[in-house]
Amino acid sequence: MKRESNFEVMRTVAMFFIVVYHCLTHGVGSSYGFNVTQPVSLLNLTFADLLLVFSSISVNLYVLVSGYFLADLEFKPSRIVRTWVNAVFYSVVITVLLMSLSLAPFSVVQIGKSFFPISTDAYWFVTQYIGLLILSPFLARLVRQLSYRHYVGLLIGGAFLCLALVPDFPFGKRFHVAHGNSLWSFAYLFMIAGFIRHHLKRVSMGKLVTVIVLVVLLTMAGEFLLGRENDGVHLYWFNYNALPFVLSVLVFVFFRQLQIPETGIWRMMVSVAPYTFGVYLIHDQLMMREWLWKTLTLPTWCNEWLFPLVIVGLCLMIFVVGVLIDFCRKQLFTLCRIDSTVLKLDRWSFYTKLFT
Repeated sequence: MKRESNFEVMRTVAMFFIVVYHCLTHGVGSSYGFNVTQPVSLLNLTFADLLLVFSSISVNLYVLVSGYFLADLEFKPSRIVRTWVNAVFYSVVITVLLMSLSLAPFSVVQIGKSFFPISTDAYWFVTQYIGLLILSPFLARLVRQLSYRHYVGLLIGGAFLCLALVPDFPFGKRFHVAHGNSLWSFAYLFMIAGFIRHHLKRVSMGKLVTVIVLVVLLTMAGEFLLGRENDGVHLYWFNYNALPFVLSVLVFVFFRQLQIPETGIWRMMVSVAPYTFGVYLIHDQLMMREWLWKTLTLPTWCNEWLFPLVIVGLCLMIFVVGVLIDFCRKQLFTLCRIDSTVLKLDRWSFYTKLFT
């Protein structure tokens, strides 16, 4: 099944905002106070809060687009292995490189751990995403076989178990969905995407945009109120399964229905999409993350007029460099026949034969 360009653009935009999210949460940090008595700090806070709202939906968008296509695709074990191979490659290479450049302390233990990024949860998203890929053929069968009535019932029940009105309420960690970044939550997003694909008809774009704006404003207000402390306001982010969950579904439907001329920029974003996952694996590798955000000292810019330009420019640079590196990694894998070897798994895998 050919991917639609709308979703490829959405993947590109989502990964850029994932970089923004990490820039704000790891770089600026949630503990840094914006002094709202100063106009520049208030403007920077509003700008950061708006970015945080949109960046907090990016992970959900990635899972939704996966579920949207996997619901109707033939199961292939190569998807799992390719994801694992890419994660191991970047985990090991970045660890060895940083140690070789004396940017991280040498440790045989850390080098050993770098070969097991999934089991050590070094990339929490990859760990949960691989779990979702393993479950995907069973979830896809549910999507195709459930009646509309039963499907709605499943989504209502899933919402009661997975979603939160405020962080950790009502169930919090009791179902391991406290932040919406668990396999349980990913499976629910998969089912939401399947429902949108098979049952959701076109929604009025005017009404959709209106609701999106209202949810954005509500989320920003919530972040401002929850983050208020004494005379300052601190960055605070909702869980993925709270208001950002609602916003992510709305934005996903928006991109699904989006119809605009395919300009040069649009085509460029489509061509970049296959390399966006590498951006995440590079900049959020544990040792890279620690070195990167410590080196950049972003909190020093929070009360400066250039804060918005610094954040956007820096994130764009990280994104572009990550895409270029992953493009080179792709060429290396092609030269070494790694991808073609992985694809052979689909021919003889017992797991594949179960679904044919």
